[in-house]
Amino acid sequence: MALIEPQNPNNPHKLNYFTTNEYKSAIKQSIQSLLDSLQKPNPNLSLFTSKFLEFIQSKPDPLLETIWVYSGLSFRPEISQKDENLDQLSALKDLFQSISAYSASCSCIALTAPVIFKLCNVVIGLKDKDFDSKKDKKVRRDIKSFVDVILGYFAVCCEGAKKDDEDSGLITSLNDLVLVWVRGEETENGLKQFFPLLSDEIVNWVSAESGGGGGVGLLAGAVIVETCLLKLCLKFNEGISKHELQNELRTWAVCSLTGFRNFYLFDILVKMLLEPTLPVIFLLNPDDESFLRKILYDVVILPDYSFLHLEKMGHLSVNHIKNNVLARLLVTHEAVELFRKNKDYTKAISYSNAFSGSHLPTLITKLVTSELGTQGSARQLQGSSPVAFLKWMLELENQGLTFSDGFMSKHRDRLVNYSSRMDLDQPSSKVDGGNTANDLLFFIDNKGDDDDEDDKIDDSMNDAFVTAARAMQSDEGGKKRKETRVDKKKDRVKFQRYNLVDHSSSKSGKKTRLINEDDLGGASEVEDPDSDEDVA
Repeated sequence: MALIEPQNPNNPHKLNYFTTNEYKSAIKQSIQSLLDSLQKPNPNLSLFTSKFLEFIQSKPDPLLETIWVYSGLSFRPEISQKDENLDQLSALKDLFQSISAYSASCSCIALTAPVIFKLCNVVIGLKDKDFDSKKDKKVRRDIKSFVDVILGYFAVCCEGAKKDDEDSGLITSLNDLVLVWVRGEETENGLKQFFPLLSDEIVNWVSAESGGGGGVGLLAGAVIVETCLLKLCLKFNEGISKHELQNELRTWAVCSLTGFRNFYLFDILVKMLLEPTLPVIFLLNPDDESFLRKILYDVVILPDYSFLHLEKMGHLSVNHIKNNVLARLLVTHEAVELFRKNKDYTKAISYSNAFSGSHLPTLITKLVTSELGTQGSARQLQGSSPVAFLKWMLELENQGLTFSDGFMSKHRDRLVNYSSRMDLDQPSSKVDGGNTANDLLFFIDNKGDDDDEDDKIDDSMNDAFVTAARAMQSDEGGKKRKETRVDKKKDRVKFQRYNLVDHSSSKSGKKTRLINEDDLGGASEVEDPDSDEDVA
């Protein structure tokens, strides 16, 4: 495969005089002409290959589209029938090396989407082959090693990425771009085929947002999710015990999320867990898919990631933050109910305690109060469990309040069913003999910027989680909480309106700076039923 040639400053190209708008317009027109040609039998693509190489070389920081299209046109690996998978893998390494020559940014991560697409095809082709074959074993080892290299590259990109990288959107439709790689397919089917490890709903969301909103940052997050899921699925073929596999995958996934500190990566994982099955079902059998889902519940619920704290998300749109908060709340509740149904009360309690001890309840309270007017009032929150918050917010929606473009309404049927039959505060009526603290505290994210002490999670959070978990194992503690709830007056609570965003700092209005938590603290009059202190 031909590699992307570096720009030669001694051989300037005629496109150098283009303005930015003219440059983008020329690229869009060329992509459309290419797509028209691809509809013809036996199209001559050599002229397009030269054209897009010229686009790349005419700018020091070429657009993602130019690199993506040129790579798609020039990617024609020589494959022998004898070593098809090894040849394909070798060609993909060349493609990845070519793409990774560009600066470390979110756009660079998004560029690798074709590599992951082709790599998934190789893995799918190996799924039903003989595990004892020496050649297949070598291919699997090489794939695992290659995936680790890619993830290491992503970590470097995330470390050096600027927030502005996430703001830029594609200048052309993602549907059109994937057709350069998925030829002969209809656009809709092509998108799903191009992102085999993403669900249909996530694919549609990424496609819709790639031209704005989440921009290239969301696309980059989707690529990281696919690569992480591929890494996790490959571990199932190593023949280790389920207990060892659970600990290894869970620890790796949490450490990776902490290292990437990528909001969109976390957001996509959470939203995937709201769907009936994970999109890895074609790589794993149903039992393994269910096993992986439970691991991912641990990964997204138990740690209190510092990069998800309010002051860290100021570069994101308010709707993205609100949707993520509500999705996390719903996923936590559904995970609690899943383990209650399976009579694993220890795990259910650990999720409920992790929720109560995290920053999420405070964030949800601020979300609610930001939606209420200065004279707004609502019935007091009755309980501190995820389902208590969900029922509270559902009641507010019944009164006409809308959260995050109707997120609650979208999941209304399942929420009404939950709130009608669930105990509001206690995740289980009894606890088994397991050690809740061990399950709960396998990891607490304590990573923050070295120059910002406020971003570090207080070490006392660990003690708080342990205390909460052990307290729920005590019958006496359960009676005390019950008596406390009975004594609370179910009066209506007056809210002061929160201004979640400072629009004065936003140029476009799409991205806004969130007010620091310290600016918002103390304004809420909502009481925590399990505490004598107000929710901050």
